[in-house]
Amino acid sequence: MYAIIGGLFLVLAVLDMGIKQYIEDTFWQDEERETVVPEIVLRKVHNKGLFLNSLEQYPAFIKVESAVAGICVLLYDIWVFLHKGNLCKKIGMAFVSAGALSNIYDRLIRGKVIDYIGIRCKNKFLSRVTANLADLYVVLGAFLVAIAKCFRK
Repeated sequence: MYAIIGGLFLVLAVLDMGIKQYIEDTFWQDEERETVVPEIVLRKVHNKGLFLNSLEQYPAFIKVESAVAGICVLLYDIWVFLHKGNLCKKIGMAFVSAGALSNIYDRLIRGKVIDYIGIRCKNKFLSRVTANLADLYVVLGAFLVAIAKCFRK
């Protein structure tokens, strides 16, 4: 089971990191391309801060916060995987950890996170939001962990 969850973690992290590199190499900054789903676009956005570039004027803080968050996720992973059972929580943490690894790598090595998934809609705020698969992994993983906690014995 650990090999399967570890493999899932690896595939998820490599997939997002590979897409980020593709976007970085082939898109211009803020370039937008349509997808087969009209409401979803690919765009290259560098996020030097947190959500919507908040706190971007404090890059050292952002790096330290990212490293600390990564250590916290790693410690929780160890705790979760040392206990038997609770497959849903373990899968959820594989998603959270893969997303965290990819975004923390970007912050610490590149100095920015590469976001590339945008929504095209009438709401100006939502149209400005750009994310990446790592962000979606963290949300999905947190949801799975919460579900596991709600339905534990």
